[in-house]
Amino acid sequence: MGVNKMKGLFYKDFLFIKKVNFYLYPVVFGFRFSYFYKNPNFVLGYFSIFPSIMLMSTLSYDSYNHGLTTLFTLPINRKDYLKQKYLLGFILGIFFLIIASTSYYQIEHSFKFINSDFIQGCFLILIFSYLVIGFAVPVGVYFETQKSQLAMIIVFGGLFLITFILYFIIQLIGFNVETLLDFYIENQLSLVCILCTFFVAFINYLSCKISLKLINKKEY
Repeated sequence: MGVNKMKGLFYKDFLFIKKVNFYLYPVVFGFRFSYFYKNPNFVLGYFSIFPSIMLMSTLSYDSYNHGLTTLFTLPINRKDYLKQKYLLGFILGIFFLIIASTSYYQIEHSFKFINSDFIQGCFLILIFSYLVIGFAVPVGVYFETQKSQLAMIIVFGGLFLITFILYFIIQLIGFNVETLLDFYIENQLSLVCILCTFFVAFINYLSCKISLKLINKKEY
């Protein structure tokens, strides 16, 4: 994909984000809440969901009022369009991770928290953000602007349901989920990061393939 085409797509999305001030209110709320709540884990978890929400909003905006019909008359193909969306999701993940780290500093009032465990924890949060994006993009492509709110409900409700079912099954088997997670996070954090990276990479590979099939079936 040409550099100028990619820059044009990013410019379009960043103008949209700037226009609607989409990031401003959740960022301000997160800062204020972290100041009073003083829970570092909340800060990282809270900001990890916004990259996918913002990405789905750009997908919805692109399809509004036949916007994609106009967009694809330009020298931009559907595969390149999707590539840019996944790259945008990664950039947004980095952006909100920086915001979360700033909030973390606000709680600790020092940079002593920056160590290998914190860096690996941030990496896992970024991986989680990209996992949600892997589910969000195909759903956003399928529903477009007409049912964008339904798409968000499906993504986040579906992830919650899947997590609950897995948790319930593991509990039935007899494993203590909290103890298991604490053990691997405390003793095998690097291994957890590597395994999560491969898993999320596979999910996003499937996500990209599904999204491309969905967008190719649409008539613009």
